[in-house]
Amino acid sequence: MPDSLFFPAAAAFAGLLVFLALQPFAERPPTGPISAGAGNAEQVLVSGDQLRRFLPGGVGGISFLSTDSGETTIRLSRLAENAYEDPRLGTHLVIAEDLEFAFENRPITVTIEARSTGEVAATYFEANYLARPGEETGWQTFALTREFAPYVLEYNPPSRGDTLGYDFLGIRPVTPEKRRTMEIRSIEFSVAGPKSGQ
Repeated sequence: MPDSLFFPAAAAFAGLLVFLALQPFAERPPTGPISAGAGNAEQVLVSGDQLRRFLPGGVGGISFLSTDSGETTIRLSRLAENAYEDPRLGTHLVIAEDLEFAFENRPITVTIEARSTGEVAATYFEANYLARPGEETGWQTFALTREFAPYVLEYNPPSRGDTLGYDFLGIRPVTPEKRRTMEIRSIEFSVAGPKSGQ
């Protein structure tokens, strides 16, 4: 094969391989912090594939489930020996700066639609909204049922201050012994009032 045909053909073949490796048409689940994007930052619903934004932290287990109807839920599990206080160490969501700005100095509600599930189902779960170390709700406990139900966490996040950063929502099953499991269908962040001083 003459060089005038070989090198252009090799370059085209290499370009094709790079194109296929990038998988431009593949479906990719959403990742990264929760954000309002171009939507309403005062009311944000995390459900379906958006639940894939959950991070496992250093402890805790996460699995994503799809029902026959195509609904995505997330199953959280935790071993009794996995004790931690900082919500970033376990299963958590990262909340982006646009929501942090919308939530600062005003009351918000976080509605978690969850249930107990699995062979060793959790009876209770805990949630903790962390704005920054020392500024958090602390672990609030909720009693789970076998059917999905809404559980409301209320908080008034402080002013962001001079530094930009992320807020965090930690959720974990209460695990008195061995392992416990729970399932989440949705989480809704809603502003419940005006900013203080306005």
